[in-house]
Amino acid sequence: MKSYYDEILETIENHIKNKEYDEAKSLILSELKMPYVPVEFEKKLEELNKDIKSESGNQVIRELSEQDIEKYLFADDELQLVAVNKLNTLNLRNYLELISKYLASKPNPSAAALLIDSCIEQKIDETLIYQKDEIDYEFTPVCCLRPFESDGFNEAQSYLEEWFSNEDPSFYEFCLQQLIHECFDYLPLSYELEEGYELALMITKFVLNLTNRSNEWDNLEKKLKFRQETPKNHLLS
Repeated sequence: MKSYYDEILETIENHIKNKEYDEAKSLILSELKMPYVPVEFEKKLEELNKDIKSESGNQVIRELSEQDIEKYLFADDELQLVAVNKLNTLNLRNYLELISKYLASKPNPSAAALLIDSCIEQKIDETLIYQKDEIDYEFTPVCCLRPFESDGFNEAQSYLEEWFSNEDPSFYEFCLQQLIHECFDYLPLSYELEEGYELALMITKFVLNLTNRSNEWDNLEKKLKFRQETPKNHLLS
């Protein structure tokens, strides 16, 4: 199963391969502006940025037009990501009709999550409907929380940090990436404080399976639950 970061890198690489340098550049710049960028992911983005400069030579990279944005939003998954990343650099209040139409069209979940996050950040106060998995989510962005602002995210991150940051920092980094992806994918909903512990366990189990270490889960779960039941190890009061 590809992570969000794998999908983005693959999309950028495909655009470079197809000499679509403006689309690739737009994605890179948007990702570098994110509040959290994993170190290895950031390095790869910088490398791809150099590739664009090298391969494009003196070619002028054009900006996406409003017509391009609308066309890309209703195209394949890769182009949706390009369009959303461009939209996220603009004043979204000027594009609410287009955004409403897009979110109601069963869009690519990763692209939709990024757009919803930007709507929350820009405090959009118009009610929108997001169609996902045959469910209509009606929400007003200004009333929602960004993933990094939710108590559930911060609680889960605290547990993961305590459990793994010292003993297995690379595993912790992987867990943090997946936690971010999960909380973005959960938008427009957000995790509550009391859900943080179970969310951390879920992420841990998922990453173990993803890294072919599922055989470690049973013993690790017992160890973590024992620590949770010991009051001095509770992370947040």
